[in-house]
Amino acid sequence: MNSTDLVPAVIDAEIVDERPDLTPALPDADVLPDVAVDINEMLTEEAEEDLANSGRQNTRDTYDSRFKAFANWCAARGRRSGPRTTEQNLVSYVSHLRREEIGHDTIRLSIAAIVDMNARAGHEKWPPTAKALKIYADARHEQAEAGRSPRSAPPIDMERLTQMIAGCPDTLGGLRDEVICYLGYYCRGRRSELAKFRIASVEFVSDDLAVVRKWTSKNDKTDAGREYEIDDPKAVSALRRWIDALREHGQGAPHLPLLRRVDQWGTIGPVSKWGMTPHAVNEAVKRLARRVELDVAGDVTSHGLRAGVPTDLGRLGYSAGEIKEITNDWSSTEQVEKYRKIGRRRAGKKADDRRSKAITELQKLREDPAASTEDPPE
Repeated sequence: MNSTDLVPAVIDAEIVDERPDLTPALPDADVLPDVAVDINEMLTEEAEEDLANSGRQNTRDTYDSRFKAFANWCAARGRRSGPRTTEQNLVSYVSHLRREEIGHDTIRLSIAAIVDMNARAGHEKWPPTAKALKIYADARHEQAEAGRSPRSAPPIDMERLTQMIAGCPDTLGGLRDEVICYLGYYCRGRRSELAKFRIASVEFVSDDLAVVRKWTSKNDKTDAGREYEIDDPKAVSALRRWIDALREHGQGAPHLPLLRRVDQWGTIGPVSKWGMTPHAVNEAVKRLARRVELDVAGDVTSHGLRAGVPTDLGRLGYSAGEIKEITNDWSSTEQVEKYRKIGRRRAGKKADDRRSKAITELQKLREDPAASTEDPPE
């Protein structure tokens, strides 16, 4: 040992205060990050998972399907779908859909799906959509100008519902289909909502009154649920007989699905996630419409049951605002007004009596051009 070995090494360094908001260096890390990471700006793994799975299941499934189509388009062209999706890829894809003459509803849904997928990955309000929406608006205008407006499923009003109920065979499967029709009509149920009903969703509060509860629905933003009172004797009877049949087969526990698969021998199918899937509910309605040769059998879907009540109320003369208030199943009157008009016209009446009367009054000028003008009726 020489004298220099006893001299301590001199280190040129600066003493700083400890920063508790920064993650400490990992002793086993081979390479430390160039930039300190603030743990308060990081999501936990659980939060990342919850964010990725956020939103209603049906909406997620729809968005996932549209994003997959976008991802396939990107992959075929050597592009990256993300997330994080670039604005250029979004705009280019929307342009592709427009030129392929894809329905404008699908284009709008695709934009929403891409934005949603990015948000679930932590990229809120990304990518920018202004340019994509301009192309979407042009596509919508072009399709409307060409007479290619989207068609809605025809409503299954009481007249059509009665025809379908009468065509249900006298079997366990026929009774199940009868219940689907009544629940879809009186509860204004979407196929996914019908498939989610449990036996506990139905309560018979008297011989002539059943209360059916939706635990959640698309328009129920607070998950408060909705109750529907059914006092139609035929509907209440069908519900009773169906639940009694389930109990006889040992399938009447309150937590079990209300709607179940039934084979041609009357055997009730096992329960997995669903008793009947939303797709199976829709197919049952379409099959029954064909069986009874409904006038709109080629276009019927289970969504037509949901449209039945507002259509019938329109037929009876209620306004769109009154129908919205009575049913409490629509957030605006726009769609309700469409059903109201269909109801009026199916009754052989014009959709707007006051306006129609005013136009009809013009014909009087043919007979008497000098007819005096009176104040229009209120």
